[in-house]
Amino acid sequence: MKRALQTATLLLIAASFLLHWKLAAEAGSLRQDTAVLQLRLICQQRDAEALRQQLAAPPAGSGETRATTAPSGSPTQAEQVRARELLEREVEQVRGLKFLQPLVYRSMKSAEFKNFLVKKIREEYTPAEVRDYSRSLAMIGLVPEGVDFEARVMEVMDEQVAAFYDQDKGELYTFTDSPLTGNLNRMILAHEMTHALQDQHYHIQRWPLKRKDDDDLVSAHMAVLEGDATVTMQDIYKRALHWKTALADLQTALAQDMGKLARAPRYFRDMLLFPYQEGRAFIEELQRIGGPALVDRAFQKPPTSTAQILHPEKFYPKRQEPAPAEPEVKTEPGWRRLESNVVGEFGVIVLLRQYGHETDAAAIAEGWRGDRYAAFEAAGGDGWLFWRSIWASEAAAKRFANAYRDVVTRRNVRRQPAVTLELKQNGSRVDVALRTPPATSETGTAPARKQ
Repeated sequence: MKRALQTATLLLIAASFLLHWKLAAEAGSLRQDTAVLQLRLICQQRDAEALRQQLAAPPAGSGETRATTAPSGSPTQAEQVRARELLEREVEQVRGLKFLQPLVYRSMKSAEFKNFLVKKIREEYTPAEVRDYSRSLAMIGLVPEGVDFEARVMEVMDEQVAAFYDQDKGELYTFTDSPLTGNLNRMILAHEMTHALQDQHYHIQRWPLKRKDDDDLVSAHMAVLEGDATVTMQDIYKRALHWKTALADLQTALAQDMGKLARAPRYFRDMLLFPYQEGRAFIEELQRIGGPALVDRAFQKPPTSTAQILHPEKFYPKRQEPAPAEPEVKTEPGWRRLESNVVGEFGVIVLLRQYGHETDAAAIAEGWRGDRYAAFEAAGGDGWLFWRSIWASEAAAKRFANAYRDVVTRRNVRRQPAVTLELKQNGSRVDVALRTPPATSETGTAPARKQ
């Protein structure tokens, strides 16, 4: 499910990158030669029209229907194919890998994407599994109780998307009615081409991206994929950078409707953005200390936790793997197991930030060494959660224990009936037993924490 969700956030990442780069340019951090910039601008203007509708029609032999003649002023099919081929060569040069086989392009209308996504989700999750997953997250406090997880996913994905790579079939999809043209078109298409390169060289279909019992592992793997593609996308854009076109591109990106993503629960937003933002920083750090060889090592043996993404020194030179943390479960007859999963360091950050710990969440979560929870539903509807976490020291465990007590206290301010918490700390281990009766009321937002 997480892999399918990433496409909704790519435009947001593109917009934030363009804003960052424009500000850097205005600050004088770009020292490229003026003549080279002018030449690149001329080339960009020359190529812009040919690239304008490159997403609208696939190359010959892809099995898709299309108009036999192009409208006046539009690029011909041959020009569209050539534009893609040129971009493929540029992606190869920037990423340092060669395509091992021709890319397969498919196209669809934006309105068709929702049904495509529903089918993808149904291949991985039944409606009951989606409900169980959503309630488990709500028990911990990661998402609001009663949130319709699948409906929120559909809302976010209903926003504008420009392209995506389907690793299950090894096909790159574009949208015939995409509003994006020119540089943004090239950026996003280059991002998805990079995913195709990754797949051909590192067999992404074999990665545990569909694993249902370790969200932290999936997020770490996603950070490698999306971080690498985002760095490549940025480098492609920088090659033709000019402040005038950057401003126009920024305006186009910011004009896209991102309201539904902004209104989504914070856990959705932060977890969706993590692979792009933190993944990019992770890849850039690997490039800095070890060059392309170290990036390739991350693909050969990917990180296994968000802690390794947030702290690259825990990935290289010496890997710090998550500590085993099986919770102590006490069940009763009639209880139904919902799921078992891992929150991870970044998940702890997101959790604490929602309940008054905006400034110290990262410092508290940095002591994370491992965790796992098991969620159950009793016959009467009560939810039961057993969560064990391992921390770097007794002091780190105590700090988290105090913070999580505060989280539950804040939840109970606006919840009836109250959540019942039993928390025990034993050295560097924290055990949580949480009873969450079905909520009859939940209003307002978490009160601010006193500093």
